[in-house]
Amino acid sequence: MKRSFLVSALLLLAGCTTPLSQTPPSGMAAQLPAPEIGTGEQWTYRVRDGFTGLERPSERYRVTEAGGERIVVAVSREGAKDEIHVYDRRWNWLKRPATNLQAFDYSPAYQAFAFPLAPGRTWKARLMATDPADGRRFPLTIDGTVLGWERVKVPAGEFDTLKVRRAVFFDYYEQAVRGRSEIFETEWYAPAVKQAVRREARSRYLSYLYGESRAPFLRVRGGGRDDGGGPKFVEDDWLIYELASYTVR
Repeated sequence: MKRSFLVSALLLLAGCTTPLSQTPPSGMAAQLPAPEIGTGEQWTYRVRDGFTGLERPSERYRVTEAGGERIVVAVSREGAKDEIHVYDRRWNWLKRPATNLQAFDYSPAYQAFAFPLAPGRTWKARLMATDPADGRRFPLTIDGTVLGWERVKVPAGEFDTLKVRRAVFFDYYEQAVRGRSEIFETEWYAPAVKQAVRREARSRYLSYLYGESRAPFLRVRGGGRDDGGGPKFVEDDWLIYELASYTVR
């Protein structure tokens, strides 16, 4: 039996990285509470392609509303119309694009974090994603883990972070085109900036087009060529985000 993309990736990373510290840095709390977010706070990220290293347009996230039970964020990219993302007060997603997919409404919230954060904490979330364009609903499951403390250097500086990893199984489909997505997300959350200072997002999906004349543009997991064996998992983009500047109170 072949191991899934996510299981293989987790095993590979576990075998080639040094175990992270389970003890907080001096002066840091053992558990990190959810941050207090204010209107006007913002974070700008440099973005690059994880496969090629090529730069993508930078993204700026600016809080436009932080009252009540939700946080509204305007996301700006050069040459594109602003996107609106909506979160609960614990940075969990209420409306936001899924990795390598369009925006969805999530019920309950897409649990990106499980505050208070501490090394070793795990969580599992089951929810529904609704496509606001046509009302279709899709189930997804999130397996989250806080791996430990890691000091990370990004363009905005050097930060003490808790490294969070999520494995997401998303049963989104397009008839005769694509099936389930397997998504791998890693965030380095820094309490000093109330956000992740680094994020990696990568996924693959089951393509029903594989083996047809349109297949050559698809990147197959592990390389190789079409053997006519039917649908196969192919990779989406792998994007890396690094904090370039921020304004918080």
